[in-house]
Amino acid sequence: MTNLTPFGKLVVKALTDKDMTKTELASQVGTSPQYLSYILFGVRSGKKHIPKITEVLGIDPARVERYIA
Repeated sequence: MTNLTPFGKLVVKALTDKDMTKTELASQVGTSPQYLSYILFGVRSGKKHIPKITEVLGIDPARVERYIA
């Protein structure tokens, strides 16, 4: 568990742009920071949480599809 997935990199960049922490994102998405990390590193698919992550960060859903397909 050392490399972010392409989706994880996209999320980390969006977090930086919004000056938001992973903990804040996890809270708004309704999951734990640990589970959010699992999604970003590809340990878990996160399919249930990806739409909310996308919404909270204001990422274009079409762009996300390219990263998780």
